[in-house]
Amino acid sequence: MKKLINSIRYSLISRVILLFLLTAFSLVVVVRLSILAIVSTQFKDNVLPHVVEYQHYIEKEIGFPANVITAQQIAQRSGAIIHIRSADINWSSDGRPFDPSVLEFKQHDNNRLKYCDLNNIRYLLSEQNNQKIYVGFSRRLKQRGEGLVSLLVIIGIIYFCYKGIRWLFSPIGTIRIGVQKMGEGELDHRIQISRKDELGELASAVNTMAGDIEGMLDSKREMLLAISHELRSPLTRSRVSVELIEDDTIRENLSRDMKEMEQLITELLESERLNQRHAQLNRSAVLVNDLVFTVLEESFPNDDIRTHLAAENTEVQLDDARTRLLIKNLLANAVRHNRLEQGGVEISTVLRPDCVEICVVDHGAGIAPEHLPRITEPFYRPDPSRQRKTGGYGLGLYLCRMIAEAHDGSIKIDSQLGQGTQVRVILQLEKH
Repeated sequence: MKKLINSIRYSLISRVILLFLLTAFSLVVVVRLSILAIVSTQFKDNVLPHVVEYQHYIEKEIGFPANVITAQQIAQRSGAIIHIRSADINWSSDGRPFDPSVLEFKQHDNNRLKYCDLNNIRYLLSEQNNQKIYVGFSRRLKQRGEGLVSLLVIIGIIYFCYKGIRWLFSPIGTIRIGVQKMGEGELDHRIQISRKDELGELASAVNTMAGDIEGMLDSKREMLLAISHELRSPLTRSRVSVELIEDDTIRENLSRDMKEMEQLITELLESERLNQRHAQLNRSAVLVNDLVFTVLEESFPNDDIRTHLAAENTEVQLDDARTRLLIKNLLANAVRHNRLEQGGVEISTVLRPDCVEICVVDHGAGIAPEHLPRITEPFYRPDPSRQRKTGGYGLGLYLCRMIAEAHDGSIKIDSQLGQGTQVRVILQLEKH
């Protein structure tokens, strides 16, 4: 209920309708007061003299002493209520008790007619020779069906105004959804609005902006890929030259640096390939447990890593090379940050009918809660020093996330300071 109230409260359409209603109410009040002022002036100048003459006519027709029969006939014809009071007559046309003492009469300007309002009845008083004639006219409007019809018409007008305003502002919802999709990375999405008004121009401007941003990102991606490709050739030549250095220490340091540069280039190339809109996976039948053992033998032969692998090592459809890179990066991070000498790093696999789950656990320093939401962003590091011992350039977990999302999966990181980190990756299997 509170959410509905807030949505109405902050809705642009609701505010426009409220403004419309306030404007309509103000106009009604102004028009009503203006009409009352005009009617009052017209009544005083044009109608009141006729009322005075009519009162004189009634007084003359009833006569003195008063003729009750004539008074009754006048009351029936005009619909007025007539009361006659004198020394000998105490008569009312409606037969009800009448107490003139409750009436406080006022004098009309420029005439001898007196008037008084009581219970929606205006009483006119004329006196002659101790005979008083009270003539009452009802001021209450007769209730017919016009009031209900007017109310229904007003409701109908408000409803059609609401529908019209909804139609006028309907592109806002489409623009909002389009901007949201573009913000989520779908820069190829375009807002489909055929309107030629200001909202149509806004949608067209947003589409143009998305196209420009997409073009700039594509240019940046192409440049990065080109530079990364060009760097591989001089690196390869440099590695060959390094092998000719006789000093073992210098040779090992240079080889390690070049290997790190080559790994960085590989991760950059792979992340940019996966970041493309139509990144293709080379799915093939693989054994996940065999992939884990292969990565352990090739990249972590001297590390004590415990394995808790699925009992059934069945074939599943995954991208072999990228899944290997995913496992390698997860284990490299865990080994780098682990503090226990024996059995501190663990890797487990779970096979389900629709997905594969890979979980890596370390017992390191952990990650602070404020860093967890951004830990899988490219080049983001909790430690800004970017040293080799503390994690390099921050592309490993970003690349893991890209590989998981390319498999329509996800990555979840749970960590506690002083206790370690758990990274759980889910890779969706290809649906047949």
